[in-house]
Amino acid sequence: MRVSRNGFTLIELMAALGVTAVIGYFFISIGRDFVIAWDHVGDSVARETEGRGALDTIARDFESAFFREGDDVMFAVDVLNDNSGAKWEGGTKRPIADGFDPSLHQYGWAGSWVRMFTAAPSFNAVGYRIIRTTIKDGVGEARYMLYRNVASMKATVLEAEAALIDASSDVFDFESGMYLGASGYIVGTDRGNILAINVVDFGVRLYVYETDPVNQDPSGDDAPDGLRLIFPADESSALESSVESLFHRGSTFLEAADDEDRYPDVVEVFLRVLNQDGADEILEMEEAGDDSLWVETVEKKSRLYRRYIRVGGKGGL
Repeated sequence: MRVSRNGFTLIELMAALGVTAVIGYFFISIGRDFVIAWDHVGDSVARETEGRGALDTIARDFESAFFREGDDVMFAVDVLNDNSGAKWEGGTKRPIADGFDPSLHQYGWAGSWVRMFTAAPSFNAVGYRIIRTTIKDGVGEARYMLYRNVASMKATVLEAEAALIDASSDVFDFESGMYLGASGYIVGTDRGNILAINVVDFGVRLYVYETDPVNQDPSGDDAPDGLRLIFPADESSALESSVESLFHRGSTFLEAADDEDRYPDVVEVFLRVLNQDGADEILEMEEAGDDSLWVETVEKKSRLYRRYIRVGGKGGL
């Protein structure tokens, strides 16, 4: 007589547990990879949104730029050799020798400082530069950020009341002291004007339309056809090998004027943004006082955004 068995043998139970463990590990691995991928997608989307949003804002300013013919400098660019005059928390951090090769889209140790007057939505003086700061005083970690500051016409005139009495032209000239001092509006440090976070390079190339019917391509590969590079350019209109200490002061539309004094017809804007991994690694390096891998990390873990922008028309102020 046979007795029926209801249940599993030890071997069958162990086999079932092994299969379950394999399947569980498989799903855990998939879940972990999904979470990692989702984090990367989120980081990429956030960086893309900030980068393109910053370029959109810069484009609107250039497209509404207000320039007039004369001696007043109404457009200015300075390649910054240090962090002077900016909001820079935590002292000197990035490698001092880094940041001056325009062929690699490096436009200044602390980025380029770009200033202009805009006519829309109202008459404003606008400045762009990189700062290194926390989101709020004493809260969080210092990060590199692209900063935009605006001075309304009312605020500018109130600040320059004495200048208006002496010489009204000084009010609209970026060589005026009111735009250069640490307390000047265009060097202000309000955190509300931060356009993008983890920005480690910011700069511009300036072009004018080439009107010489014989030589329509004076800058060669350094400028699009029909345009001539005027900054950062050498005497032959080719790209400079280093932008250290370079500056541009625009005050005229005249084709006969020196390139260093001309307003640009077209501006090419460059913006380099770190991903979150790169930003975290840079922070760790800086806290440890070791910048040996700073450049390599930026090259591998950042994206360069660029855009050509046609500059707005002439003004008659």
